[in-house]
Amino acid sequence: MQAFLAILRYDLGQLARSWLVRIWVVLLVAPALFLTVVASSENELASETLGAYLGAVLAPLSGVAIAVITAAAVSGESGIIADSILSRSVTRSEYLWAKIASRIGVTLALYFAIVIPLIYLVTRYAVNDVSAGGTLVGVLMVASLLGFLAALGITLSTLMRNVLMAVLVLLLALVSSGVILQFLGLTWLSTTAVLNDLPDTFRGDTGAWDSVRVLLLFPMMSVLALFAAMWTFRQKDL
Repeated sequence: MQAFLAILRYDLGQLARSWLVRIWVVLLVAPALFLTVVASSENELASETLGAYLGAVLAPLSGVAIAVITAAAVSGESGIIADSILSRSVTRSEYLWAKIASRIGVTLALYFAIVIPLIYLVTRYAVNDVSAGGTLVGVLMVASLLGFLAALGITLSTLMRNVLMAVLVLLLALVSSGVILQFLGLTWLSTTAVLNDLPDTFRGDTGAWDSVRVLLLFPMMSVLALFAAMWTFRQKDL
């Protein structure tokens, strides 16, 4: 447990000092403030404003940032892993669970820290056409998508030694699968369809079963991806 906490603190410190994370935060906060001002002055609908921000700003920018920080979680520290684990000061499980906790934790913490104040501002100063239940469901849907992306990135990080290749594979798989599944009509499986339907979700117009399927499916796939990452890392030759 001490090794887990030590690695967790170290990794969180690295992320806090990372210029990628700092730029990511700035790129998310600036458009959020801009859209709030526009929605207030132009009497925009809160549902459309929130849907546009999450679908066109937060999701693409966060997708790239999450892909980088998670794809480099393991493969980017191969030398440190070997020195620590082979010397028996750290177990493989402790190392990987610390990485999972820090990378997914930072992802979701940043997301909620930005989205919750934005929802308050937009619903107060724009035309408030959202429902409380729909807003909660929409926020949790996007959180489940980001969590799944982070889990998949960590899995690829245990499978591939080349960080850049892992990032490219992750982004291509995410975009192509979303488009293909949406084309096939499997909207509850498609990340792009979920994002496109966010305005309806915020208004409470999305079917309850469709929402439940998304909220169950992506967390389940995240758990499966993390267990796959753990199994792969335990079998990996350091």
